[in-house]
Amino acid sequence: RILVMLINEAVDALYLGVAERDDLELAMTKGVNYPKGLLGWADEKGLPHCLETLERLQAEYGEDRYRPSPLLRRMVREGRTFF
Repeated sequence: RILVMLINEAVDALYLGVAERDDLELAMTKGVNYPKGLLGWADEKGLPHCLETLERLQAEYGEDRYRPSPLLRRMVREGRTFF
């Protein structure tokens, strides 16, 4: 649940133009010492899985913090990945 929420925040930052894809990955690997960036993790887990998990959590808890990013929805619909 936590990883999917972090992924969603990274996707939303990309969607809002706050950061570029490679900058987000670099920040997580070098700045936070994660083994990989969140967008790479999203691709690995599968964007449809991330979207389904967020939708389920939002339905279950009714909280906006689980609302999927519009970019995540669009990428799943178009069958795209980050890398």
